[in-house]
Amino acid sequence: MRVREFPILGDEDERTVEAFATGLDREAARVLAYLVGREESDRFSGDAASRLAVRVGVDLGRGRVSDVLGTLTELGLVVETTVDSEAPGRPPKGWRAAAGHERTVSRVRDYHSEALLDQAATVASTLGDDIAVDTAGPPPSDRDAGAVEVGLNWEPNGLHAPLFAGPYADHGVDVTLTGCRGSRAALSAVADGDVDVGLTGAATLLRAHVSGEDIVPLALYYQRAMVVLYTTRSAFGGPLRSVEDVRGRRVAMPAGSETGALGRLFLAQAGVVDDVTVVRADGEEREALLDGDADVATGVFTDPLELEAAGFDVDSVLLADHFPVPGPAFVVRRETLRERPDALRGFLEGAMAGWADAQNDPEAAAATVADHSGDSVADERRKLEGAFDRFAGGDAVEKNGWGWHSAETWERLRVALEQAAAIDR
Repeated sequence: MRVREFPILGDEDERTVEAFATGLDREAARVLAYLVGREESDRFSGDAASRLAVRVGVDLGRGRVSDVLGTLTELGLVVETTVDSEAPGRPPKGWRAAAGHERTVSRVRDYHSEALLDQAATVASTLGDDIAVDTAGPPPSDRDAGAVEVGLNWEPNGLHAPLFAGPYADHGVDVTLTGCRGSRAALSAVADGDVDVGLTGAATLLRAHVSGEDIVPLALYYQRAMVVLYTTRSAFGGPLRSVEDVRGRRVAMPAGSETGALGRLFLAQAGVVDDVTVVRADGEEREALLDGDADVATGVFTDPLELEAAGFDVDSVLLADHFPVPGPAFVVRRETLRERPDALRGFLEGAMAGWADAQNDPEAAAATVADHSGDSVADERRKLEGAFDRFAGGDAVEKNGWGWHSAETWERLRVALEQAAAIDR
């Protein structure tokens, strides 16, 4: 009897998987991590992996392994060859990684940045902005795309940690991250030419687009919207279990903001928007709640966390648990997408690297942003890990990699906002 041994992916390989998964579907990332790991091992280096070895190594079915190997071969990330065999006849097919870890990571991110720019142009065309983008730019080592100014949707905090962890210089760009006072302020900074890229809420982008602003989405930062309805047990007089419990209550909601638009959408989709009293509390929703002027407030998921840390007994209901609303997006002017693709590629690749690093080492990422926010590393890490857990994943990321969005996603949200009479508020 013959005994064959196969290496398998282990916990120690997760860092490599995460690095590749920013630019590939997760199953492809696992197969690629397996093949790169074989090449870098002492025992299996130089030996091609059979289809069976890959199946065992990553625990995937035969059909899916075949599809993934075909895709990775087409992308030039793996090489098809043959496996040494003692059996008579034609030797079976085998596969090897085309390069080592660092080179493969660079190629994955280079490929994915091109795919994101292509997808941004496709989405822009469905929004009425036909854009031709030259995505076949130079590799990062040959790129000198200059400076990229980025306006954030709030002052730096744990949610932005992956961006502050990004090694942008390695990708040919000099990135400056600046806090803005909300999504609308970040979008206005883009429209006015004060920054090149803005991070803004999905509803804010669509409302601006409907009003004629020449702004298009580049990529999603987080996949799911972070808007919540929240209250304290003392203010509400008991637990808030669902959005239905808000019927007949006073809701503190800002006008003209991301949380205001999505808060109204939440109430409309639940069928309670006509049965609440809206308390206009622009930027002071928490104060309205704590002062007794409102029973419920709209906000983002970090607001309940901060109240809990202050000792309050808090309940919240998350919009994204009920309705598929995209999270904050990077947005650019149409001319920037058309005229500065190399700069945008460098920014996206640096952001991908920061995203993977933050997932693998959230403490270090939180420490980086804490230097800018003034809050403790522990608080920033809590925000970051909460965001990763609740808002980073989804089918689009699993199948296409970080940042992915579609025209259908934006159109569905636009229609929902129109039906909720929230598109022009």
